[in-house]
Amino acid sequence: MATITEIEKLIAAGRLDDARDEIERLLEAEPQNPQAWFLLGGIYRRHELWGDAINAYNRAKLIEPEGPAAAAIESIYDIIRFVNTDLMNP
Repeated sequence: MATITEIEKLIAAGRLDDARDEIERLLEAEPQNPQAWFLLGGIYRRHELWGDAINAYNRAKLIEPEGPAAAAIESIYDIIRFVNTDLMNP
């Protein structure tokens, strides 16, 4: 089982599938680890799996309400709500 630091290195190297596998192993042992849930949300976000990302971020937020997950959730909603009116048909 990898540590948070090792998982962050996998993510930085672009090895997202490996990082996700390691996070899932970590969460089996430490289901209340807010950093692991936050990193999992980030991986889902990179894959544009918005619902899964929000769910993972919400788990992190429930465990650590003052952590960065709330801002990450709001930024996903900003992405989802974005509309470029210049690309709409008249």
